[in-house]
Amino acid sequence: MGHIRVLPDHLANQIAAGEVVERPVSAVKELLENSLDAGADHIRLAIEAGGKRKIAIWDNGHGMDHDDCLMAFERHATSKLTRAEDLFSIRTLGFRGEALPSIASVSRMTLESRTPEATVGVRVTLRGSKIEQVTEVACPVGTHVNVGGLFFNIPARRKFMRRTETELSWIVNLVTQYSFAHLDKRFVLESDGRTLFDVTPVTSLKERIYQHFGKDMMRHMLDLDQHCDWLHLSGMISTPNYFKTSRSHQYLFVNGRLVRDKVLSHAISEAYRGFGEGHTHPVIFLFVHVPSAEVDVNVHPAKTEVKFIQGAWVHDRVRDVLRERLVAQPLTVTYRVRTPPVIARQTSLDDRTQNHGPLFTPNDDNPYQRFVARHEVDHTSQPSHIEEPVAAVADKPLFHAEPSLQNPRVIGQFRDSYILAQDREHLYVIDQHVAHERILYDQINATLLSGSFERQKLLIPETVEMTRAQMIDFESLEPLFTRFGFDVGALDDRTCVVREVPAFLTSRQVGPLVVELVEKARGQRDDAAVEAIIDLLAATRACKAAIKINMRLTAEKMQHLIDQLWSSSSPLFCPHGRPIALTMTNDEIERNFLRK
Repeated sequence: MGHIRVLPDHLANQIAAGEVVERPVSAVKELLENSLDAGADHIRLAIEAGGKRKIAIWDNGHGMDHDDCLMAFERHATSKLTRAEDLFSIRTLGFRGEALPSIASVSRMTLESRTPEATVGVRVTLRGSKIEQVTEVACPVGTHVNVGGLFFNIPARRKFMRRTETELSWIVNLVTQYSFAHLDKRFVLESDGRTLFDVTPVTSLKERIYQHFGKDMMRHMLDLDQHCDWLHLSGMISTPNYFKTSRSHQYLFVNGRLVRDKVLSHAISEAYRGFGEGHTHPVIFLFVHVPSAEVDVNVHPAKTEVKFIQGAWVHDRVRDVLRERLVAQPLTVTYRVRTPPVIARQTSLDDRTQNHGPLFTPNDDNPYQRFVARHEVDHTSQPSHIEEPVAAVADKPLFHAEPSLQNPRVIGQFRDSYILAQDREHLYVIDQHVAHERILYDQINATLLSGSFERQKLLIPETVEMTRAQMIDFESLEPLFTRFGFDVGALDDRTCVVREVPAFLTSRQVGPLVVELVEKARGQRDDAAVEAIIDLLAATRACKAAIKINMRLTAEKMQHLIDQLWSSSSPLFCPHGRPIALTMTNDEIERNFLRK
């Protein structure tokens, strides 16, 4: 007898579920898309234990009759396709016929549905793909699906799920994202008996953004509505001076489908190149409308990835449209001139283009140059005052040590900003601000780990607005905030109050820092969340307290700085990833002078 055999249906469904249903939010996505495809304009979701215990969804769509209710649990059974050509003109969110059988194979599921023509509905009860009961039931028109005990029959998968709050925040994010693409629908989301949000139908994207994020964000958003041949771009993008610390506020839709797409993400990064500092990201609500034949949505079973037929052309149009919109905005923004990383641009996307010319066409008429010509660019940073290190952090005087024989020896200072030093084999050019930042970072990091730091009450408690998903994470992180010197609490589902902070923070930093701490720690396990919070607090304070550029130092101070730097945990890079020193070997110097 041969060794190859056909898998049983229940096992094949569990394998498919591994691609379609990774965690509770994956199941919510599939059920939500089914409701939207059914024409529902009122969708209610109820979650228990972050979706681990229960996921329930009700909609008022067109429902299913008895035969369709049973057929829906067959693999690759769908009402969206009848022939192969339909794959290239799909207008629905679902089409593969894998969602319900995949979810049913790893849960205890009940489905109730009724069509407008029927007087009674149908109830189907399943346990791990096996249909246990089919009965008639009195129910409203539409469909109700109840998913209980997700992954009850695959214990190994349950071990990979995150904390309840983390799983719930991902679900909140998902439903929020779909509400932006379907303005004419009502979305209700409940968790453990509490209503997280109930957004009613609106007539514009602005209204929907206001429902979720309030008026503060709206002050920084720009309208977008542009046609380029067969490509239509619409939505809203943030002004050049409004950024977030992660991409969680970037919502990308292609023909109404929520996607993660490297072509669009790269185009957005290129459009905002030169604005902002470090690892900051704009707020984006981008709706890309293209003919169905110009995009392949059948790339991955989860249907979160798409592939543009003319990816390079789409990339360049998106980049140019966003850039022109930003440049046209009459704002005073410091533009940071940088050399574009040409190699990264050509290799960061699909490698298939390497043998066929560059993927992205250069833009000779660079609107950034016009922008820079109209605005004064400040290339130097003149400090208004020098902040001294906090006593609790700097236990000993900053500059007080004898020059070390094994460490580089100071030979001078360049432009009151860079320390020149040498050892037997190298010449060093050291950024004094970044070097001191590295030293302070290590000291503050150690202080936070030990818990030996002072706290200060705010004269006026500060309120901080967040998204609902961020507030869920915030509530789960409250014990960690307390551990690191904060006295915080929730006021409502989108606002927290800060009453006390670590003494080394300034009041101006509190609001943005609390939001950034939540973003850094969200989705992390406890030890990783602690590490993320310590890292951000230490990096934030170190940057503010470090000595500045354009500041003359004595030889003794510079030597002490180098000695401390060389004993730090990472003398080559600052906490933000910037290089601290440029190095040239003796051989490199002599070769440049043609001595070798």
